[in-house]
Amino acid sequence: MKIVHITPTYFDESSIIGGGERYPTELAAWMSNFVDTTLVSFSSVRRTYNQGKLKIETYPVKHLIHGNKINPLSFQYLRSIISADIVHIHHIHTLVSDLGCLIAGLLGKRVFVTDYGGGGSLVLNHKLPVFRSYKNAIAYSRFGLDFIPVELQKKSVLIKGGIDTDKFYPDTSLKKENNILYVGRILPHKGINYLIDGFHLLNRSDYKLKIIGRVYSEQFYQDIKHQTEGLNVEFVHDANDQRLIQEYRTATVTVLPSVHTNCYGDYTPVPELMGFTLLESQACGTPVICTDAGAMHEFLDNAKTGFVVKQNSGEAIATALRQIVNLSPLEYAEYQIRCREWINPLSWLTVVQRHLDIYKDAK
Repeated sequence: MKIVHITPTYFDESSIIGGGERYPTELAAWMSNFVDTTLVSFSSVRRTYNQGKLKIETYPVKHLIHGNKINPLSFQYLRSIISADIVHIHHIHTLVSDLGCLIAGLLGKRVFVTDYGGGGSLVLNHKLPVFRSYKNAIAYSRFGLDFIPVELQKKSVLIKGGIDTDKFYPDTSLKKENNILYVGRILPHKGINYLIDGFHLLNRSDYKLKIIGRVYSEQFYQDIKHQTEGLNVEFVHDANDQRLIQEYRTATVTVLPSVHTNCYGDYTPVPELMGFTLLESQACGTPVICTDAGAMHEFLDNAKTGFVVKQNSGEAIATALRQIVNLSPLEYAEYQIRCREWINPLSWLTVVQRHLDIYKDAK
């Protein structure tokens, strides 16, 4: 079986590395350990290279439709479909997705799709019966299932996860520190301002809030920096994987406070389709707190591995923080054990095997 994953997200140093890029990349990389797998995407130059067993092909793009990095104009990539048995397309509403689906269908390939929300302003599926060629639409959260077009709903399947449990795991030799952790991009819809409010309301001078992530909105960054004046808050913008795992393992709790409507009044229907941060933290044995935005509530066991709180509320976050920091050592250890147990079924090994089973069963 030869599998080709096609992701329209523009592969470039300036790319916003979110779930829409990370999920197909990690899925393809883990899948390459079992079958011949190629990841196809787009950048400013033509490149062919290997990342472990995964072959990566990027095709040059001369034009981004309406300047949208998720909707490149390209035709060269279609040649990658010819030798494939399975074509898995990532993102439903882009021109390259529609073209890839139509050509793969005409060539008799088995075609699948996973969506990440959003898309391009110019697509073909509004005018042409593109969706007929998809065997299945694969979602990785129940929340994500609701965004799959009506024509694909009957073909939709759910595969929740995944997480690299070989990389993210507890280290019992490390002591827990009084750190409250945020990991993610610094963008308004991430709701970091509400976490800072919650940390302020917690009123524990013996605790530190660590905010780890790259800045993608300078205005928001300056606003939250101003908000942290007088508080024990540290920003880290250059954490490598080793530092990140260390922070997960030693933190008391990790918080992902994303929102649908941010502090500037802007609304996004899909703030989180999963929340890698939640999986990574629990895999390292650290409880989590998230809001009820998007799909995040699906990826923790409420009141057992962490807490789900209402969004846009510093008070709600502060209440959950108090529940975590006031746990006895025995109670906290039980949370740690449950975190690791909860995450096991969401490992990439399980997720990849379920994908391969669906690929093989499709007629």
